[in-house]
Amino acid sequence: MIEMLTNFKLIFFVTFFFLMLLLETYFPQRTWGSRRIFRIGFHGLIAIINTFIMRLPTIFLVIPALMLINENEFGILNTYNYGFFTKAIISLILLDLAFYWWHRINHSVNFFWRFHSVHHLDTHLDVTTSLRFHIGELIMSAVFKVILIFTIGIPISIFIFYEIILSASNQFHHSNIAIPNKLNRVLETFIVTPRYHTNHHTVKKESREANYSSILTIWDKIFFTYRDATNEEREYLGLDDRSKEFGIINYFKHPLS
Repeated sequence: MIEMLTNFKLIFFVTFFFLMLLLETYFPQRTWGSRRIFRIGFHGLIAIINTFIMRLPTIFLVIPALMLINENEFGILNTYNYGFFTKAIISLILLDLAFYWWHRINHSVNFFWRFHSVHHLDTHLDVTTSLRFHIGELIMSAVFKVILIFTIGIPISIFIFYEIILSASNQFHHSNIAIPNKLNRVLETFIVTPRYHTNHHTVKKESREANYSSILTIWDKIFFTYRDATNEEREYLGLDDRSKEFGIINYFKHPLS
């Protein structure tokens, strides 16, 4: 069952990625500041490296945790006799809330920021940016997921469903797709949009150290972390250091520098 669901997750990930790539090709919000084919190649290489390395923590940490929950019914949700639908809704809400705080911690704790800042070194923003995460951050995220699985008691199918939605949201809100203002305002009431998340990638610290939501925007509203950057600020993305955007060596060693 797990193998079937993870294969479906991979197929969905690749399909949705190319859909976003196609949409931002024909309906771009910003002009690209660097060669697009180079961006696709560089971030694609990172994704391939990360995928191979992440097989180990997935096989030896995440999957065993899901199997233990399935067999022993640990966790908060298994202390009461919820129906599957109720359990799914509660799980998805708690997971999204947890990843809001995980993202926020990655910005506020210096050790985690060293790894997460690799993602923010990108001076542009498009769907390929959704592939740009340091392997150290991904491994720590896997450990965080294991803690959530045991604490909440998430069923296998619900966890993988959330992973699919999370990856789709990640690709969507990093994409360089122009969305009409009226439609964007409606969408932002509920979910993170490209414009919403572009605020989070500005060089300006006030908006970068905010807008932490991954899927639902309600968390930034509840915890008062929503900031709206100006159009000019959304044109200048990344960090103050513009020299480390590309380069595989820079990618690996940046957290140690």
